Amino acid sequence: MRIGQRLSGFLAFVILLAVAAAAAWEQQPHGHEPESAPAEVFSAGRAFRVVEAIAQRPHPVGTAEHARVRDHLVAQLRDLGLQTEIQTGIGRYPGALARDVVGMGRADNIVARLPGTNSTGTIYLAAHYDSVASSPGANDDGVGVAAVLETVRALRASGTTLRNDVVALLTDAEETGLLGAEAFVTANPDLRGDVIINHEARGAGGPVFMWRSTRPDGALIRAVADTPRPNADSLSTALAGEQTSSNTDFASFETAGPQVLDFAYAGRSAYYHNRLDDPAHVPLATLQQMGDNSLALTRDLGDRDLAAASHDDDPAYFSLPFGVLVVLPIWVIIALALVSVVASGWVLWRVRRAGETSFKRVFGAAALFLVTVPIAMAAVYGHWEGVQAIEPEYRPLFVDPYRPELFYAAVIVLSVAILAAWFALSRRWLGATATAAGVLCCLSVLAALFALAAPAAAQVLVIPVVAAALGVSAGFAVPDRWRLPVLTVFLIPSALFLGSLWAALQTGVAAAAFLAAPTIILLGGLLTLTLTHAWPARRGWAIPATAVVLAAALTAAGLAVDRTDAQHPLTAQLIYAFDADQGQARWLSRSTPDRWTSAFVEDTAPGPRYAALWSDAVTSGPAPTQALPPPIAEILSDTTDSEKRTIRMRLRSQRAATSIALRYTAAPLALRVAGRDVTPLPKKGIQFHAPPAEGLEVELVAPAGPLDLTLVDYNYLPDSGIESYGPEPADVYLRQDSASAVFTTIPAR
Repeated sequence: MRIGQRLSGFLAFVILLAVAAAAAWEQQPHGHEPESAPAEVFSAGRAFRVVEAIAQRPHPVGTAEHARVRDHLVAQLRDLGLQTEIQTGIGRYPGALARDVVGMGRADNIVARLPGTNSTGTIYLAAHYDSVASSPGANDDGVGVAAVLETVRALRASGTTLRNDVVALLTDAEETGLLGAEAFVTANPDLRGDVIINHEARGAGGPVFMWRSTRPDGALIRAVADTPRPNADSLSTALAGEQTSSNTDFASFETAGPQVLDFAYAGRSAYYHNRLDDPAHVPLATLQQMGDNSLALTRDLGDRDLAAASHDDDPAYFSLPFGVLVVLPIWVIIALALVSVVASGWVLWRVRRAGETSFKRVFGAAALFLVTVPIAMAAVYGHWEGVQAIEPEYRPLFVDPYRPELFYAAVIVLSVAILAAWFALSRRWLGATATAAGVLCCLSVLAALFALAAPAAAQVLVIPVVAAALGVSAGFAVPDRWRLPVLTVFLIPSALFLGSLWAALQTGVAAAAFLAAPTIILLGGLLTLTLTHAWPARRGWAIPATAVVLAAALTAAGLAVDRTDAQHPLTAQLIYAFDADQGQARWLSRSTPDRWTSAFVEDTAPGPRYAALWSDAVTSGPAPTQALPPPIAEILSDTTDSEKRTIRMRLRSQRAATSIALRYTAAPLALRVAGRDVTPLPKKGIQFHAPPAEGLEVELVAPAGPLDLTLVDYNYLPDSGIESYGPEPADVYLRQDSASAVFTTIPAR
């Protein structure tokens, strides 16, 4: 199977790598509209003013700054002429997502309506306006809020009225457990026929990705395809469909039955929930991409019959450069997968008939290639584990370090090294033709199995493989000199899909073992078809060996470059826990001691009273006692009837804590908090955020007899006035789960 000569094969390989690099570059956001842009278009420059206004300081629920931000946004929406109100409710962490201690709290959702002319449903532009205690929240979710307000402003400025209602829905208390969105759907339990476009961020840059949607999503995806910068992939939405470790208001919204699109960006994730998530670190190009797509989607869906669009199919889809989103019916993916099997089988028959190789050698090459995938995954996983062993300060990171690019490059080069080692070994043992045919046959079978098991997610493999199989097959029908050019053209889909790797890496280097490594091996294996006769006959092992050395050098450079300072502070986590019953205090941490927290904690497990409340604390240390006033449980009534004990109590923090928790060792029979029944019952208790100053009313029903109840209140540690803590150094910031906590036992009776 002669595909090309050495030089031409090498040049074809380089051209395909250039296509992949160009696709990766084009996928990143570029440029933005200034404040002087025409009024009817979305302007990141104008939207940025909203970010500046609301992200001056952290504004978690229950704080004065939170109230300021809420009132500012209400005034802005009213100035735009929208019917604006604050809908206050009691939210809880979605019941479908099990938690031993369930978050609850008061939420002030901002709902601003722009009526349509003949509405068939409502389009909700959603974002949350609260932040975590450790961050001003400029990206998470100031950018989302700004995108919503600027979209509404542009709609108003255009002078056109849409058919459907448009609502700016700025939810509250997302950071404390998706509480505002849950309270909204509780008050509006049936949103069927409506569409919610959610705006989120888990970082400070990179492309905006539509990473999750409700099903069926065919009509919505075709609307997304018409936006200026569509960026979506049905593989990602299929993987995210059953919930992931990253949750947004989507998890609350979907329970009420609307169609939901979840947009987010995740690049530069070191700034996520960081004190430097401020306006200075907002990417205007990313904000522009989010806003352009939201405005286009709203205009499109605003004039559709939403009721008709709610019953549709689940297509496969993927992004191409220059704003192209390809949407294909499921049957097309299955058909293409079968075509790839037939084409690969025909190629195998041709090379076997020509005497270039044997079935045994081809199957051996296919098996060897398949084994390479888990080897690469293990190597990349071990690489990041090794990096964290050298630099333990990376372990408590949410996702990536501040300067991850060299680590990204190291992951790519290490994966390429393993691919090159496989290629050299397979050629030596089984021959060049068997290696090429083995790759094609292996990937065709994998693509077919993938298409049969999950056709909406299989396009990432099916499209490149069927194109490659057809390209190799076409080579037998053209003169020898045209074989390599034809194959190169048919390998362009592989290069384009490979180009999406950089955006995938931006979601987190820790996930590279499961995303980047298999992608490089599988799609890179197709690109090696151009090297069948271009690989050096001698010293071929120098290529993977050099790649391993280069990966090590890139890793060392990454460790040397990525140092902490005031503009790149160390992530730390620390808890001051005061046992008001015993009059004792301890420092606790969910992370191993670092160069700063080692002054407070050591590798000692906390005692049983502390471990019962902080089971995930791995280190502790003695703390000076500061007599903080404990929370109070005022018993309003305590009755026993029919072997059931019912207690009504009012819980109150004496130090104006931002949250208060009721913990128990055995789950009660029923629980009612702030007038809301808590079902399903959590195993260990509830934590209520932004409790009312007059106290939080709780009703608990349990079997007759004594009860083991503990009351805890929490404040963010830097805001707690703990004398022994003092301010952290300029090159350190505390995570949002750093707290001062005071706990006391409610006397059993």
